[in-house]
Amino acid sequence: MFIFGLKLKHYLAYTLASVLIPFNILMHGCNSQQEQKPKFGRWEIVRQADWKTRFYDVFFIDHKTGWTVGNNEGNSIKEESNSVIAHTSDGGRHWTSQESGTFYPLRKIRFIDSQNGWIIGENGTILNTKDGGNHWHQQQSNTLNNLFDLHFFTDKVGWIIGDYGTIIRTEDGGITWTNQTKPAKDASLRGLHFLDQHHGWIVSYEGNIYSTTDGGHSWTNQENSIRCELSDVYFVTKNIGWVVGDKRTILHTKDGGIHWNHITKGSNQKHETSYGQKLKTGDEPLHSFILFDLCFTDKKNGWIVGDMGALLYTTDSGITWRHQRGGATQLPGGDVVLQGVHFIDQKTGWVVGEAGTILHTQNGGENWESQSSPSHLLSGMHFPTSEVGYVVGDRGEILFTNDGGSSWTSQDSGIMECCGATYFVTPKIGWAVAEWGTIIHTKDGGITWWPQKTESSKALLDIFFIDRNTGWVVGNNGEILSTNDGGENWEYQDNTTNRDLFGVHFVDSKTGWIVGDGGILLHTNDGGNNWRLQHHFGEQWLADVFFADYRHGWICGVSGLIYHTSDSGQTWTRQKSHQDNSLNDLFFINLNEGWVVGSHGTVLHTINGGKVWRPQQCETYFNLNAVHMASPKLGWIAGDLGTILRHKVIDPI
Repeated sequence: MFIFGLKLKHYLAYTLASVLIPFNILMHGCNSQQEQKPKFGRWEIVRQADWKTRFYDVFFIDHKTGWTVGNNEGNSIKEESNSVIAHTSDGGRHWTSQESGTFYPLRKIRFIDSQNGWIIGENGTILNTKDGGNHWHQQQSNTLNNLFDLHFFTDKVGWIIGDYGTIIRTEDGGITWTNQTKPAKDASLRGLHFLDQHHGWIVSYEGNIYSTTDGGHSWTNQENSIRCELSDVYFVTKNIGWVVGDKRTILHTKDGGIHWNHITKGSNQKHETSYGQKLKTGDEPLHSFILFDLCFTDKKNGWIVGDMGALLYTTDSGITWRHQRGGATQLPGGDVVLQGVHFIDQKTGWVVGEAGTILHTQNGGENWESQSSPSHLLSGMHFPTSEVGYVVGDRGEILFTNDGGSSWTSQDSGIMECCGATYFVTPKIGWAVAEWGTIIHTKDGGITWWPQKTESSKALLDIFFIDRNTGWVVGNNGEILSTNDGGENWEYQDNTTNRDLFGVHFVDSKTGWIVGDGGILLHTNDGGNNWRLQHHFGEQWLADVFFADYRHGWICGVSGLIYHTSDSGQTWTRQKSHQDNSLNDLFFINLNEGWVVGSHGTVLHTINGGKVWRPQQCETYFNLNAVHMASPKLGWIAGDLGTILRHKVIDPI
């Protein structure tokens, strides 16, 4: 994921603020002064990711019953050290959590039947269930090494491999585990497959392939010409097998591993559209990325998943491969890392990966549907009416509502760049800005989006339009663009800084302000032909600026900063937010009533122009990045992990 150069309200969500697990206790906010009758209201979650999880593996025992495992995604080791087990009994339409009893990340899962299964993970973790996952119990592995793969031949006989050459075997269903001979002393063993109790193969991070014919008592190093990290191995007979790994490596054998052939056809080409994004970082070929997991249903039909959203399919025993995913038009987030794949027959399969991704196919992968809400970061929003609204975010995400935010649908933006902001002048006509100088435009309410040409290559972070023709865009390195023809032509506007610019606001076609890195405030009174430094707030990050009229404006930023002016920006007064959290966006509906949102679920409200800011509590602790209000009683907030909140106020009786 491309992080550098995102809008502060986008950037801070990753770098300055932690993403915490939400709590679902309903609390009512205080949003009035003592002299008025209180209004009781709440911010309710109307959309949020199902899982804040990096899924590593998936396994189904039939068309209905399956599990996927992983750990929570976060900004620190502490946040990520939370194991996740998700279970479905309806083919993946609904997933529920199962209690693991451990906080270590979980890597692999296998079931022998509907009741008996095992999970392995970091720090020597082995979990076993005998009741379909209703209860998971730890088994003693006698190691603290990270474990990466397991294979059970029966409900009694199984093997597990991991770091530092770890190979352990059980013959009693895991009641006891015993060490087996290491194929190499300190090898990091990553992939394991047994055909029967005697014949098995292991691949290592060091690029080695090992085989056994005596159930793991001894191992033989099989020569291959590839020296890169290997991730997984799969055999369908004693002779026919495959290995995958780094540099988009696919190895194939027809003689049990005596000889390995490097498969290249279709596996390591520059398929830009197949991965859902354009190559804009140089000429580095896509085959420099990793393939993580593979699965075959028979000798001919198999699938491989990997980095950059790679999902490969073969119908000729792996001689040739083709890409099954078609980018943003097929699935949002085409570049997520896919870590696990499992098919129960030639038609029915599942794929899992980062950002809580769970994909399902019922036609052999020709079409894939998401079985989880995407956990994309949402960074900008705009409502041209109280019913019609748009939200933009990571990986070209654009969401649309025409019922006031009760429900949301994904639109095909045609891009995979991270969007910073959006603006609509009517319910149908609008723009969105993103990385690499990207500006997209719609005239039909987002049914179709098409790019507008710019000479910029910078990350564009905010956008503002006065009318259908006149607008401005700001971004990294002091980038300011303007248009007088609805974006048919965008022109550079000169300014005195190369600092990153995060927020722009105009009150008419001539008068506007911009804020950015280094505490700078730029001002123009001639439509941007000339920008001057109006004020410098010190080396502080300023995230957004909003003016309710020509004279009254507010600025927000890091460490709870809120500044107010009543003289068009000539002088500024700091307002007390009583917050240390980063404040990312603000919105006023008049001179008195406004809202500010920020990290850790921060929502602040004022009814006296900011003299007093009061917290409004909501149902999430996720970082909040954008706010838009239609009235004191109706508004919306967008934030991390696909979170959208809607505000409802209940008048006192």
